[in-house]
Amino acid sequence: MDFSTTELAEIVSTRTCHDLIGNIGTLKNVLELIEPNTPLDSDTQNLLDGVSFVLNARQKFFRMAFGLETHAATAEDLLKLCADYVSTVGTHGYPIQLNLRGASPQLSKPVCLCVMIAADVFIRSGSIDIDINKDNITVRAVTDFKFNENEIADYQKIIANQRPESNISQYAQLIYLRNVLGENVPMKLNVNANEMTLVIG
Repeated sequence: MDFSTTELAEIVSTRTCHDLIGNIGTLKNVLELIEPNTPLDSDTQNLLDGVSFVLNARQKFFRMAFGLETHAATAEDLLKLCADYVSTVGTHGYPIQLNLRGASPQLSKPVCLCVMIAADVFIRSGSIDIDINKDNITVRAVTDFKFNENEIADYQKIIANQRPESNISQYAQLIYLRNVLGENVPMKLNVNANEMTLVIG
C-alpha cells in the first residue's frame, strides 16, 4: 500500500485539522460572546482555559508526531507531551493512563505516533503501556470497556497492506508510522475483548 508524498500530506493535514477544528470553533464562539471591558465569569474563564489547554497540547503533540526533525529535549518532556495529549482524547470522567518505558528523546516521533495509535481505540477509559527495547516496540492498550472495533479492523487492514474503505485520514498515525519506519519493519497486531497489543520490529 503505497502513498504518494502528496497523498501522505493530505492524510496528515486532514487528520490534524479535524482534531483541532472543534476547539477552535468553540474558542471563536466564546470570544464573540464576550462583551468588551466586561470581567469574565468563572464558567467562561474555565471554558477558555480548557479550550486553550486542548489546543496547546494537541498542537505541540502533532508538531512532534508529524513535524520535520523534531524531538523532545528529555524523556520527561516526552512523557509530559504525550500525557497532555492523551488527557485531551479520553471521554470526560473516563481518563486514559499512560506509561512509557525505554523511551528516549531520539524516538519522540515513533513514540508519539504509537501513543496516538493506542489512544484512538478507546471508547472510554483504559491504559496505554509502551515498552521500547533494542529489539522492538510493544504498544499495549487495555480497557474495562469495549474498544472501537471499526478502528481496530481498519488498523488490521493497514498492517496487512490494504486500504481502509473510508475515512482514511483518521488512520494518519499508523500510515505515517509505516512510512517513517519503512515497509520492511514488521508489525503484528493482537486483539481480544479488552486488550490490544501492537508489536513493531
